[in-house]
Amino acid sequence: MKNRLLLLFVLLPTIVFGQLNYQYYSKAEVESDIDYLSQKVCAIHPLMLKEDKINWWNSKVHEIKNELPDSLTQNECYLLMANLMAHLEDGHSGVQIPFDQRKIYTEAGGLVFPFYVKIQEGSMYVDYYCGNDSALFIGGEEILNINGINVKEIIERMEILFGDKSSYLRQKQIASYFRFLIWIVYGWEGDYDLLITNSKHRIKHVKVQGITSDEFLLNKNRNSQVKEKLFALELDESNSIAQMTIKSFGKLDEFCTFADSAFTLINSKGIRNLIIDVRDNGGGRSVVVDSLMNYITDQSYAQYKLIETRVSEELLKYYQLNYPDKYEMLKQSKSDSLNLIPVQIKIPPFKSNRFMGDLYLLINKGTASAASTFAGVFKNWNLGTIVGEETGGKSEFYGDYWFQETPVTKISFFVAPKKFTQFGGDSPEEGVKPDYNLVDKKNMILNFAYDLILYN
Repeated sequence: MKNRLLLLFVLLPTIVFGQLNYQYYSKAEVESDIDYLSQKVCAIHPLMLKEDKINWWNSKVHEIKNELPDSLTQNECYLLMANLMAHLEDGHSGVQIPFDQRKIYTEAGGLVFPFYVKIQEGSMYVDYYCGNDSALFIGGEEILNINGINVKEIIERMEILFGDKSSYLRQKQIASYFRFLIWIVYGWEGDYDLLITNSKHRIKHVKVQGITSDEFLLNKNRNSQVKEKLFALELDESNSIAQMTIKSFGKLDEFCTFADSAFTLINSKGIRNLIIDVRDNGGGRSVVVDSLMNYITDQSYAQYKLIETRVSEELLKYYQLNYPDKYEMLKQSKSDSLNLIPVQIKIPPFKSNRFMGDLYLLINKGTASAASTFAGVFKNWNLGTIVGEETGGKSEFYGDYWFQETPVTKISFFVAPKKFTQFGGDSPEEGVKPDYNLVDKKNMILNFAYDLILYN
């Protein structure tokens, strides 16, 4: 009965959809795609080297297949597959939101949810209103209910689609994709009845009209804050403090251009204290972390304690085609084994604009993946003082995923073949802990870092 209720819970939008000519897939077609996804997970993910995990996984697959209806849309397939992958509790293995139905819907003039939202500890707030009446919301209002459903219930329902172990990171994902998820999960296609608290903490009902996708894209540009900068530098020359904010380690070329200019300016101004802020940095590429390290230390270092690769026929074929050097390294390895990859020792090259002053690092629950790895290196090599919350990224995690696509429903999913052990954590399930532990509210972390500099 529990499994049947879960399926009904996930497939509720079938009651709402149907106004447009969406493609439907037969039960047999969906079963074949679920089998394809399952086979890839079993062949690639390090967890699936253990027999008990394989049995557990197969039972989850069986639960879904056993209760499939006669036909499903692509969106409904996404909800099932995303929930299945989320059971891995791996933020680097999951399912991408499909947009085929969304394109049909928006091109037919379908109306969309006109907000960017923020989610904090299970509560939702207006980040930016993209509706046609720009004066209706100022930002910061808490949304309590949408169309009669409590927001906490909405968030809880969406969290089952994401595999991050941290609820904070799952809720970040929900906030990023909320205007798509609210349509996929609930099928709401028109106006929205909201219960909110305004800036004076008064509860009121507000009816908000949905807008077309074109209107949303046009209106979001009313405020430049909607497009958050990945990198930023602020100087407080009077106190000899620079604050460098890094929201992502994902784009190498952009970061290198920013970093070289930033560190040149910092040194030309004689700045003695540098605050590096990687709060809510969800990660990116290790090569970008190395690029930052080049500007803040001349010590040799390693990013990881240990890297283990699940060697499989899938991986070898993929590496042979895309990464010949990695293939040569692994081609003699026993299939279906964890292969230790030698940890690379990095020696930072000479930088004339390398920072030589005091370093401070800001972290929080949203610091994950490559950003958490950077925090671990920062801590292990004693590069400076860390202020904030324990990172959301744990000491052991899976990564280096690559994308696959189901043959029939064309849903993109990704599976991680590697297990990483980083520095900075006391146990596998713990993140990097700060030297000064503070709750990330009302800019307390940044203010504390300034006080450390000014009064110590």
